[in-house]
Amino acid sequence: MAPRKSASTSSSTVVLVATRKGAWIFHADKKRKSWRVDGPHFLGHTIHHLVLDPRDGRTLLAAAKTGHLGPTIFRSTNGGRSWKEAAQPPAFAKAPEGQRGRAVDHTFWLEPGHASQPGVWYAGTSPQGLFRTEDGGDTWQPITGVNEH
Repeated sequence: MAPRKSASTSSSTVVLVATRKGAWIFHADKKRKSWRVDGPHFLGHTIHHLVLDPRDGRTLLAAAKTGHLGPTIFRSTNGGRSWKEAAQPPAFAKAPEGQRGRAVDHTFWLEPGHASQPGVWYAGTSPQGLFRTEDGGDTWQPITGVNEH
């Protein structure tokens, strides 16, 4: 699978790769002559999107679909050395009794908010849904005007 996102820092280039078998982070020197691989992260799980937050250059969010946890978001604040699962990943509201509801199958897109909004991220899901977090990816809330229209 092709790299999902790349970013440059003052000292190196970082290429993030998300696949059906996990995620990898490739680090290069300034001249891109020497590369170091970090991973696999989430070996055996589908990673739909892996994003480095350009606002701080060290926070990573990973949209994962795991066999036992289902669709979820993982967050690292130290460049991928450690990860924590979202306390409340993107999810549609529970349907009233007797009605059929929607369930998130997977998150396919993660996008950091504006530079003036630290901690804000957006997530696009399938079936179609849009979610927002204001705490760096720990708890996600539906954008009702989009999801219920």
